[in-house]
This record gives sequence, structure tokens and C-alpha cells, in this order.
Amino acid sequence: MADEAWRLTLSEGLRRLGEGSLTASDWVRSLLERIEGCEGRVRAWVHVDREGALVAARALDGSGAGGRSHPLAGAPVAFKDIIDVQGMPREANSPLYKGYVPQQDASAAARLRAAGAILLGKTVTTQFATSDPPVTRNPWNFVHSPGGSSSGSAAAVAAGMAPAALGSQTGGSVLRPSAFCGVVGFKPTYGRIPRTGMVTVSWTLDHVGTITRSAEDAARLLTVLAGPDGGDDGSLGAAVPDYASASAPRRPGRVCFLKEDFLPRASREVAEWTERAAARMRENGVAVEEGRLPVDFGQLHAAHRIIMRVEAAAYHDRMFRENMDAYLPEIRHNISSGLMVPAVHYVQALRLRARLARETQRLLERYELVVLPSMVEAPPLREKSTGNALFQEPLTQAGLPAITLPLGRGEGNLPVGIQLGAGRLREADLLGAARWCEGELGWRSEIASL
Repeated sequence: MADEAWRLTLSEGLRRLGEGSLTASDWVRSLLERIEGCEGRVRAWVHVDREGALVAARALDGSGAGGRSHPLAGAPVAFKDIIDVQGMPREANSPLYKGYVPQQDASAAARLRAAGAILLGKTVTTQFATSDPPVTRNPWNFVHSPGGSSSGSAAAVAAGMAPAALGSQTGGSVLRPSAFCGVVGFKPTYGRIPRTGMVTVSWTLDHVGTITRSAEDAARLLTVLAGPDGGDDGSLGAAVPDYASASAPRRPGRVCFLKEDFLPRASREVAEWTERAAARMRENGVAVEEGRLPVDFGQLHAAHRIIMRVEAAAYHDRMFRENMDAYLPEIRHNISSGLMVPAVHYVQALRLRARLARETQRLLERYELVVLPSMVEAPPLREKSTGNALFQEPLTQAGLPAITLPLGRGEGNLPVGIQLGAGRLREADLLGAARWCEGELGWRSEIASL
């Protein structure tokens, strides 16, 4: 079974390690063989640390019970290539960072390393984690996009090349690629996972998120990743529970289906899948009630564009002015637009977002969850686009936790997902509901056959 270890979820692998029926070395070797067999077609990686991962695995296997006492001991994890990992290149898909190798870990990488995780390598990102299509292919249908900007992270997990990966979300860059690739994408409350040591898109919108094949896996990672960090002014100091225990599967009670805001904007296929998903929840005892967003959707979208573009322009300002030709078309347009936005428009956008966060939190004091589609439409052709982030923007702007689960595969063998959101710092409730949906409704990830 060791040669099939690449099929294991993060939690399954950790249990096998704990039982002694699997070694970290066998798990890593199996994944490296899977990468060797799939990467030429999927193109999810920019760097695989084969030797480093095997050395770390052998050291863990030789350490006995002491090494296995760490919560993620032996768990292989991949990292989006905007996250610093000591000794591995971090180029953000830009010639401007070509050859850059950080000398210390980002906070997220350091926490995973300290918890015993094996840092497997770096995955493809769109340039500077924005919108220009990368080389990565959707493992379910190679002519279609895996989504972005955490393109390689989602594709690697969906193809069985890694049981877990980190990504980032400024608009929809964790949940959308996860939905497109049929895996579990999760982002916690804004500031719950520190962003120290990462390339910035937007200081007030950027979230770190996880991409896995189960909600339990996301809970295990969050337990290690969450907590305050002095290097990130947005990080939160709230206590960190053991999310894997606190998120035991539990049927949600009363949820708000944001039907009228989202389904008219979705493709026919996505709308039908979402309607069936809401009906399935009702049939299984969940009180699904229809409701609306507290802020006009058009204004919300405009505010998101303004905030993201202005803050990206502020981050890139000097480098962009000196190296404009090194930027791909989409990010060049976004930064150029951000440089021309009047300050008063930026301030008004921030005020609108504050109202959205306040009113959405009030809505979620009446409901356990909100339910909405994970995607506007099926994954587009790979060369054209990474897809539309519109349906992730409300919960990203509000800074509230969100998760996408796979519902199945539709036209063209392409996955379709459902998005669930919860109130501020209610990650345990959200993950518990997601685990119930996986078990009772069958909304589970599969590995793409390659």
C-alpha cells in the first residue's frame, strides 16, 4: 500500500503514520513518483524539493515517538510561490524576482515546519497572484483553467501530487481554483493566519488559505497556522482551539441561501447545481431560508476592484514604474488603474466595505451559515482566463471565513462547487458543517485520473 500512499488525504496519512502502518519516507516517495508521472501534463510546480523532503522524512522516521509528537509530523505540504520558504526559490511568476531565494521562512511556513510538516515544494501562481493565466492545467480537463491565482496549489492537490497546499485569497484565489479543481478550499477570518513573508496584493484584503481534500485536513492545518504574529499588523490575537476536535461533524441548523443575489448572475449549469444542493440540505434536516446580501452587489464589486487595485499599485509603485514591460497585461492594467484612482474613491470604497462587514456579521448572528455558489460558471479555456472571482468577493471583503466543497462534475467532466460562509472567528462551526456535508451529503473530493 505504500506505493499508493499518494492517494491519502492529510488526515488519513497522519493516522497511518500514528499507527505505524506508514512511514514518512514512504509517503514522500509515493508523492514524488506521482509528481514524476503527472507534472508534465498538469504543470503545477515551479520547484519540487525532492532531496530536502526525503531528508526531512528520513529524519522523522529515525526520531521515533518524539518526532511523531508534533501535530503534523510527516505531513507533506506544498506552498504557493508567493510564500517564502527558506532555501527554495520564490519568484511569484515574475522575471523581476528571478533567482530570489529567501533566507527565512514566512510565518506560515515556519509554523508548519515547527509542527513537523514536510515542505514539499513551490506551486505555480499567476504573476504576483493576480489574474494573468499561468501554464497550469485543470487536471480534470487539460484545455480548461484550474483557476487562479493559487493555480498550482489546487491542481497539485486535485491530481494527487500533494495532500495539502497553501494559497492566498484577495478576491477568490483559494476558493475559485479549489472549486474548479474539485477540492476543498478554505480561508479563515481575515488575520487569523499571518501573512508575514509573503508577496502582497492588497494589505486589507489578502488572506492565507488552505487547499486540501477534506475539511478535517483544513482544520488540522488551521490549528497550526492560526495565531498572532508581530510581523503582520492585521493578525488576530484570539485564542486558537484544536480545530480538528472543535469541528466534529455537525448538521447546521438555520442557514441563509443567498439565491437572488447569486443565481441570476450564474450560468445555467451552476445555478441548477446550487439549487439541487440547497434542496439536498433541506431534505436532510437543514432549515434553508432565502435571504439577500446587505449591500448592493454592483457597489460591492466596484469597491472590491478599487481597494485591490489601489493597494496593489501602492505595493508595486516604484518597481512598476521602472519595469512596466515586465508585467503581464492583466496586472499591468490593474496597477495602472490603481495609480489613477482618486483618494476619495478609495476612502468611499473602504467605508462601503466596512458596512458590508458589519451588516454581514449581523446577518450571520441570525444564521449559522450562508450558502452560495463557489463559481459564476464552469472553468474557462486555460489561455483565456482564470475565471471570475465575483462570487468570492463578498466574504473576502467582509473578512469572514468561507469554504468550498465539491458537488460533483458537470459538463466537460469539470467540477462544480458550493460555498459556505460563517461569522467572524466561527471557523470551527463552519468546518463542522462542512464535515457533515462531506459525510452525509457526499460532497467529497476525488483525485483526477491521470
